[in-house]
Amino acid sequence: MVNIYNCKNMKNWLYLFCCLCILAACQKKNSSGPIQVDLTKTEHAINYSSFVDSTATIMLELSDSLPINGISGLFFDDGKLFVKDSGQEGILVFEEKNGKLLSRLNAFGEGPEEIKRIGAWCIDSYQKHICIFDKGDMKLKEYDYSGNYISSFPMEYFFLDMVKLERESMVCFYPIYAGHEQPEGVWLDNMGHFKKSLSSHVTESCRFHYFPVMYNWNRSSAYYYDRNWDELSLVTADTLRTMYTFDVKQAIPLSVKGMRDLTPQELDGRSIVHQFACSDSFILFSFHTFHQSDMMSKDITWMLFDKRTGNVSVSKSLINDLGAGDEMNGYALFYKDDHTWVRVDDSLDNAIRLEYLFLL
Repeated sequence: MVNIYNCKNMKNWLYLFCCLCILAACQKKNSSGPIQVDLTKTEHAINYSSFVDSTATIMLELSDSLPINGISGLFFDDGKLFVKDSGQEGILVFEEKNGKLLSRLNAFGEGPEEIKRIGAWCIDSYQKHICIFDKGDMKLKEYDYSGNYISSFPMEYFFLDMVKLERESMVCFYPIYAGHEQPEGVWLDNMGHFKKSLSSHVTESCRFHYFPVMYNWNRSSAYYYDRNWDELSLVTADTLRTMYTFDVKQAIPLSVKGMRDLTPQELDGRSIVHQFACSDSFILFSFHTFHQSDMMSKDITWMLFDKRTGNVSVSKSLINDLGAGDEMNGYALFYKDDHTWVRVDDSLDNAIRLEYLFLL
C-alpha cells in the first residue's frame, strides 16, 4: 500500500531541491561575469609578498660582439632558455642553470635553409626543435637546439603567432579581420594545411593589432589572451575554452578597433594588455596606455587578479618587498610554468638579468 503522505513529502523535497539547484546555478552565473578593471584606481604598489613566495636571479652573459637589443620572446625547455632578440640577433639558446650561451640561430639569408624574416616562432618540445615561421617565403622552418637546419614546408595561410601543443599539429593565431580570405581567430594546422577552427570570434571591428600575440605556453596547453574581447582562454590541441572575461574601463572600444586608419587622438588615454602571466591562483597583467603627445612611450600599469578571491589590485609599481635582490628595471614579464614567472632586465651592459618569481 502506497503512503500518499510520503509521496507528497517526496514531491515537496524534490521541488525544494530543484529550486536550490536553480538558485545555485544563477548565483554561479552571476559570479562568473566579467572582471571589472579600472586602471585609474591605483594603489601605492603591488608587493611581491602578496603573490610571490621567493625569488632568484640568473645573469645571461653576453659578449661585446652580441649587442642584443631587447627580449621579445622567452621559452624554457630541457634545461635551456630560448631568447628571441627584438632586433636582428635571432634566437639565442642559454643553459638555464648558469646563463652560459650555448648556441645562436641567426641564419638570415636568401637560401632555402636560411631565414628571410621571422614572423613567429615557438618550441617543439616533442622533437626538440625550434620552429620558425618565415613570412618572407611563407614556410615553417625547423632547427635543432644547436641551430642546425632540419626541414621546412610551406604554410597554406598567414598567421601572427603559433604554439606547439601536440606532436603532429600546430595551433595558429590570427585575431584580425581578414575579409574571410583566410582563417581568422585560432585554428589547428597540420603540416601547413588547415585542419580545424578552434575559435573564429573575429568581426569587422577586429582590425587593430598590438604585438605580440599573447599566450603562455604550458607544454600541452596554453593560456591565450584575446585583446579584441579581453578574454583569457585555455587552449589545447583541439579545444579553446574561455576562462575569464575582463571589463577594462579604459579599453579601446571595438568601434575604434574597427577603424582602418587609427590616429593618436583616437587612442589617447586608451589602454591595452601589454603582457600577462597566469598561475593556479593569480594572473598578473601589464597594461600599456597610449598618449597622443608621445605614442612611443611605455606608460605601464600593473594589475594583479587573485583567482581565489576575485580581488583586483592596480598600481604603477611592482615592488620586491621580500628583502632579496635588486629592483628590476623595465616591464618585461614572461611565463615559465604555473608556479614560476620571470621578469627581465635587459638594460644592463653585456648581460641580461632574469628574476624568477616562485609563486605562492
